[in-house]
Amino acid sequence: MNENIFAKARELGELIKESDAFTGMRRAEELANANAELVAFSGEYEQLRNQMQEMTVMDEPDYDKIGAVSKQMDDLQAKMMRNDDMKELQTSRNEFTQLMNLVNRELQGVLSPETLDEGCSGSCCSCAGCH
Repeated sequence: MNENIFAKARELGELIKESDAFTGMRRAEELANANAELVAFSGEYEQLRNQMQEMTVMDEPDYDKIGAVSKQMDDLQAKMMRNDDMKELQTSRNEFTQLMNLVNRELQGVLSPETLDEGCSGSCCSCAGCH
């Protein structure tokens, strides 16, 4: 019996993998990973993150330095978000997340239909959130 469930889960996984949302997200990831500017920003951000972690576990953390590193991280993240490849990656990740939310909602509706609102159109565009 469980083998049927796993087979259907693999089938669903294959369908999701072929979806526009998933393939678009993968293309956007490839573009972002090939973008030298984003790769450099990402490396710098990771170094700052590690520095931040080291500073916060010190016996006597220097909160001024921590604040300065935090600001550097925020500035770097803002630069990353201005990059077109990063914008596309964020958009495509959001679209994939919406797809997965709808899939999970569908499963929830089958398993526990009383938990779903009757008025759901299936579109998350104007939704205040799933309950």
